[in-house]
Amino acid sequence: MHYPDLFKYLKLIISCKIVTLFFLACVIINGLAAKAIAEMNTLRIGTVAIPPSVGNPYRNTGPPHLFTWSATFDGLTRFNKYGELIQWLAISWENVDKLTWRIHLRDKVTFSNGEKFTSESVITSINYLLSSKSSKEAVAREFDYIRSVRSINELTIEITTKSAIPFLPRTLPILHIVEPKSWKKLGPEGFSKEPVGTGPFKLISYSPGILKYESFDSSWRAPNISKLELIAVPDSFSRAQGVASGQLDIAISIGPDEANLIKNNGGKALSWPSASLWAINFHHQQNGPFDNILVRKAINLAIDRSSLIDNLLEGKTSIASQPAPRIAFGYNNTLEEIQYDPLKAKTLLTQAGYPNGFKFVVQGVLGAGANHSAMYQKVSQDLLKVGVTMEIHPIPISQLIRGVMKGEWKGDAFGSTYATEPTLDVLRPLRNHSCLWSHPWYCNQKIMPKIKDALKTFDINKALKLRHEIMSFYRNEWVSLFLYESVRFAGTKDYVNGFSEENGFINYEKIYFK
Repeated sequence: MHYPDLFKYLKLIISCKIVTLFFLACVIINGLAAKAIAEMNTLRIGTVAIPPSVGNPYRNTGPPHLFTWSATFDGLTRFNKYGELIQWLAISWENVDKLTWRIHLRDKVTFSNGEKFTSESVITSINYLLSSKSSKEAVAREFDYIRSVRSINELTIEITTKSAIPFLPRTLPILHIVEPKSWKKLGPEGFSKEPVGTGPFKLISYSPGILKYESFDSSWRAPNISKLELIAVPDSFSRAQGVASGQLDIAISIGPDEANLIKNNGGKALSWPSASLWAINFHHQQNGPFDNILVRKAINLAIDRSSLIDNLLEGKTSIASQPAPRIAFGYNNTLEEIQYDPLKAKTLLTQAGYPNGFKFVVQGVLGAGANHSAMYQKVSQDLLKVGVTMEIHPIPISQLIRGVMKGEWKGDAFGSTYATEPTLDVLRPLRNHSCLWSHPWYCNQKIMPKIKDALKTFDINKALKLRHEIMSFYRNEWVSLFLYESVRFAGTKDYVNGFSEENGFINYEKIYFK
């Protein structure tokens, strides 16, 4: 062999070995990556709080508890991210007459204990909510319009209502269906520790602050991940740190700063609008400043919402114009955003008899949502410019719920939402923010005939007209300090994909690791 040929031969051997080594290295690296991803079979989510009722889905009607229950249970309908009502455990429905609805159920659905989902499953859930045993259940109050329910066949039920409920299907997302045999055997308290639903995960253990699940692979919405842990981390910054440090995979109900902290540490920052409006709600009829409409209007005009949204929420939402978000049915597009006018606010305060302002206490849950702590501080600073001192008293979410449910307040106002979830109807929050509520902070009988009429009319045009008028009334009465349409932020590790929350529910079955 000639030397030039020998050199070529040696170069070829060396090149082949390099290519082989590179290929082997790629195989090893890809294998390790695949192994790492395979070993990441537990999804760890940091949330604000674990439901006190654990696996009893009837004790509460909104986030953050709906986030937990959507892992195990399903309602009959859902809303997608565009606000459209879609099929869920129910596949169709029709109005037989003004007091009767017929609902057709999804076939080939099973519970996590292997039992079949049928019309009897729905009847068991509804009958419990109609019984005296459900007196503690918040969801029972949502369905007190039902007179009776009966089975037409294995996959069809008929609901009879006490009065006309023209938008009944919009109420059904929170009618979570429990497995009848387990429910009857264990009772509500026992079932709460051993819940059985049709959702993608089943609870296997619980302890204070953490719920552990395993996948229900035969679920009609089977998950991509084999294990789930929901961990209560009340402070939003701590939730974000948990993701940044690798102790959590997802942090929900955080602010933009926390989301960016996760992003700057190699994760993903997410945001999306929610079907609610953030407000500070005044306690009316307390013989105080908030009984005066001039004061309520002044407080509203004193807040620089544009600055608040740009600096604290990255400009990702809109200024309030009424007690409802744009996605809700009945939103009044003719109402303009509330303007910032501190000079007029001071004039109104003087006219109301408070030329030197006044002091009031607001109770609020800090760390439960998007920059809530900073939001309260910003509102306080703006009010101070017109002579009003807002003293912020932090409370846990359990105390907020107790205040709403029992009227146990220790202040002059409290921070909360006008939440249109789960019906995405502007009337939904008025079940609380009106005389309809058992312990109302605002009750004005002047508007009640319109609210009641709007709740029962089947005429779509009349229904919209009444809702628009109600929104105008609440705006012109300055019932609350209307701030902005709520926006939610979350952060995930870079390998987490498919996470989404739509109108109060998390689609766990769409989450996967990659």
